[in-house]
Amino acid sequence: MSTKTIKVLSGGGFVTQETRSETMCELREEMGISANASAAVGGTNVSNSYQLQEGDIVAFVNNDKTGGAQI
Repeated sequence: MSTKTIKVLSGGGFVTQETRSETMCELREEMGISANASAAVGGTNVSNSYQLQEGDIVAFVNNDKTGGAQI
């Protein structure tokens, strides 16, 4: 099993990370990302079966976030 170097959104920017994960599902497990979070590569939503590629730019977004002040 070989490693891939990808970039993952963390905080306000992308950080370089090495992974042995082959699919988005494996990456979720490796990183402890909720199944409820949407996954995107290069700005396009992808499924859990997406095959990770060297140099992918990955972001996870939780859909249960709410914004604004509650008055």
